[in-house]
Amino acid sequence: MAALLGLAALLLTAASANSQAIQDSRCYLMNGGAVESFFVSEDTPVGSVIGTLSVNGSPGEDGDITLRVQERGAAVDIAPGSKNITLRRALDREERSGPASVYINVRCDRRHTTDPSFVIPVSVRVWDVNDNAPAWAGAPYRARVSELAAVGTRVLSAPATDPDQPGPHATVRYSVLPGPYSDLVGFASELDSTVVVRKPLDFEKVRNFTVTLRAADGGAPPRENLTTLRVDIMDADDQNPRFSHDHYTAVLPPDAVEGTILETSPGPISAVDQDLGINAPLYYEARVEGASGEVTGEGEPLLRMDRDTGRAAVTRRLLTQTLPVTVVIKATQVDNADRYALATLTVRPARGAGPPPSPSPAGVQFMRRAYSALVPEDTKPGAVLTSLQTSQAEKPLQFYVSERSFLEKFAINSAGEVLLRHPLDYEARANYQYQVMVTDGQGNDTAAINITVGDVNEWEPRFRHAHYEFGVTLGDGEDGGDGRGAGDKRVGRLQAHDGDSGDRLTIQLSGPDSKYFYADEDGTLYLRGEMAAAVNATALHLVATAVDSGSPPRQSSVPVVVRVRGGAGARAETARAGGAVLGGFSAALALLAVALLGLLVYLCRLRRRQAPLKSPAPASEGGEKAGSLLSVSAGASSILAASCSSLDRDPPTTVSSSANKPRSNGKSRVAPAAPVAALSDHVSGGGVAGRSGVAWPSATIPARVKKLSWDDAPSTDETGAGVPRDVTEATNTAVGDHMNLTVYF
Repeated sequence: MAALLGLAALLLTAASANSQAIQDSRCYLMNGGAVESFFVSEDTPVGSVIGTLSVNGSPGEDGDITLRVQERGAAVDIAPGSKNITLRRALDREERSGPASVYINVRCDRRHTTDPSFVIPVSVRVWDVNDNAPAWAGAPYRARVSELAAVGTRVLSAPATDPDQPGPHATVRYSVLPGPYSDLVGFASELDSTVVVRKPLDFEKVRNFTVTLRAADGGAPPRENLTTLRVDIMDADDQNPRFSHDHYTAVLPPDAVEGTILETSPGPISAVDQDLGINAPLYYEARVEGASGEVTGEGEPLLRMDRDTGRAAVTRRLLTQTLPVTVVIKATQVDNADRYALATLTVRPARGAGPPPSPSPAGVQFMRRAYSALVPEDTKPGAVLTSLQTSQAEKPLQFYVSERSFLEKFAINSAGEVLLRHPLDYEARANYQYQVMVTDGQGNDTAAINITVGDVNEWEPRFRHAHYEFGVTLGDGEDGGDGRGAGDKRVGRLQAHDGDSGDRLTIQLSGPDSKYFYADEDGTLYLRGEMAAAVNATALHLVATAVDSGSPPRQSSVPVVVRVRGGAGARAETARAGGAVLGGFSAALALLAVALLGLLVYLCRLRRRQAPLKSPAPASEGGEKAGSLLSVSAGASSILAASCSSLDRDPPTTVSSSANKPRSNGKSRVAPAAPVAALSDHVSGGGVAGRSGVAWPSATIPARVKKLSWDDAPSTDETGAGVPRDVTEATNTAVGDHMNLTVYF
């Protein structure tokens, strides 16, 4: 008994101690967790409270717990007498000026107890803010580009990186600030740092230029960084040489002999390369102008030109000619025979020297000093562009052009008509300037040809994508773009391009929902702020059409779908979706009820059909024929009765089917009982025990029945008499003896 009392006291003491331990919840987290986590922005000032520990107990002067940080020099600390965690050092998501995350252990002690301390892990994670601007790599930049660089040629790559966390704050967009020459170069795209040529360059017009590059991130507001790009244009061999004068004259002295140097006016014969940066050396040669072009006569030219200086000397051939004569002078680049220039030198006799010249008409002259033509770029080859009218239209004339490249596009026939040989392209070259010279063999003249290519609106605008789909969230409080109104939301950009240079594109909106949107000059699509409240659909459909400024204007269209989130339409759509689900569930229940009802009806009908089986209909007065289904059913009842009455093993009685008529008991008729000996092998005296207590007479059981159905009525003929079923009688007596069929009623 004393032992039992001691055990009970011990149990009570343990229970009391356990109750006290449970009640003392100091230093436990209130939310039942084991770790405290805080999130703080990286621009939080030092000394700010970044969170409060949710620990049970009071850490004040009169409190019951004590809190302290185990780590020394941690970036955060516990404010004395409180549960607040304060920031001691700056945090930095990029880990430049501080840590990107802080993990500390806070030790909690219960006062006035000897219990061990509790350690609470604390995690402080830093959110990124847009506190860094993109930084250029290797800025400022300098590049050299040939003046022959085609539009789209890469100038250099000027990458800029943003150290902020990957995302909008670190996404850099590039642009060239407006200013002088800012249209000559640009970035391939706003997200690509590759600088490319935007317009053809010309060293003879601009030798170098400087543009300002801008790199901005995707913050709100964005941070940006500027730098400069100096482009030095390198001269290319794209200009022909040029003589100091187009016409030179010289007087043949009376005492001139072979080798005499002619003095030319208005100055010495000289030419220079117009590619100032290259300034290729030239060599000179002379040709006589006549009906057959260059004529040297027996291998001896009329003038002998110094190849390097261009000075002209008299030849023996010239002394025998009738003056005046005109010689074509050619200056060709040493390094490129395709670059050359032409001029003329006319040699006249000295006054009073020789016989007086016979009167002759004045030399051929152009009717104008300059000819110009404006040719649309879709002009067909073979068309006449202009006619170079001269003072001697009836004489055969020859024309010379200052550049061989003239023949790549144009031609001049003997009548002075300028013809188009190959198609023009305004986007490739918009202006052609040449010097043309005409001669009739005695005199010559020079004029200028200026052919301007007219732009034709050949190209339709093309959108970058065949279909645009954007998403916009309503009610999120973000402006979303620099729209016309303060509440306008930027949806996206419709990028379109026109192959005709100089064409401006205008984006026009149409469709049932176009009233909610507008597009600016750059194709940026905005949702009107004043129309946001009226949006009551989850998808807005409109058509964007880009129209160029050509004549006649061309246009192309694309469908645009804007998915709306957070609007009244989205909420209504959600409600409709819920209603549709509920309606579908209700319809399924209704279908199930209909199916059950149909099943019940079917079962009721089936029971009605099977009802006659319980009380068979009366047999016809003529009796049932052997083998009919009704006689088989009635015979089964008789067999059962006979089987039950034959247990007293009375001697069998022969019954004739004609003598024994069925007796009526007022309810139904049954067939006469079969002889007992033919019923069952185990009932007869000497038979072998069978498998069933009920057996059909072997003479009445068919071996094969086409159709067996208890509720089928016997077939009748036209008189109403019963017609036996289509059965096959058993011919094998062994099969008939062992074919036992158990019938259940």
